[in-house]
Amino acid sequence: MKKTRAAHLLLCSCLGLIGLFTITACTVPVATIQLGGSLNVFPTNQLFDITHIPDDWVGSDNIPKGAIFATSTLGSNTISVVSAAKQYHIARRVQANLLATPYLSWRWKLQPGKWKYHSVRIIVGFSDGSSSTPPEPTLFSKLSPGPALPPHDRVLSFLWAPSALMRGNLKPIPNSGKSAKLEAHYTVRGGTENVGFWWHETVDLASLYKLSWPSDAHSLVQVRFIGLNSIESQSQITTYLSDLRLSR
Repeated sequence: MKKTRAAHLLLCSCLGLIGLFTITACTVPVATIQLGGSLNVFPTNQLFDITHIPDDWVGSDNIPKGAIFATSTLGSNTISVVSAAKQYHIARRVQANLLATPYLSWRWKLQPGKWKYHSVRIIVGFSDGSSSTPPEPTLFSKLSPGPALPPHDRVLSFLWAPSALMRGNLKPIPNSGKSAKLEAHYTVRGGTENVGFWWHETVDLASLYKLSWPSDAHSLVQVRFIGLNSIESQSQITTYLSDLRLSR
């Protein structure tokens, strides 16, 4: 009888711990958007670097010191990003319905340097709404070390290509896992002749998602994170990004 009671107490204790961990996991800060609202992804007029990122952001462990920062001298909602020898990422955790907030806009200016596809990209992670199986790790997740990004099973990367003629190219990326294509690259702009100037961009995430993954239940798709990814670069190249915004 004593053994049975002890086992019961142990089970209750374990369940209590599990509940505590569940509550803790659920309280991870996430940027939410009201229906019909919008979200300014970058902080406004505040210090922002890898040692002072807000609670609803996550970054890989290998971000070089000084690679990402924002100061008042850059202006509101503007950050500086410097490429490095190893890939790194930083992203804001987001919870937003794709069809309710389908537009992503920003401004960017690239500094001259030696590159083919520019190393700094804007990344958006999605959950396709399927709860039958856990999300399969994307190639992006495998290549980016550090704290886990929010659960996701689709990633769109927005690139600057070597030629202006490549603008508008959407390319699914093969994956070595069970699913054939969990990621896609979209060329927003291109050409070294356009480097050194500010350019304003707006993309329709919902349309690009449908083209990339037409069989998904699009009404259930959620935006899970928005951020930056810097792939391996032989030289340090500075990029300025401003006014990154998710909206209806």
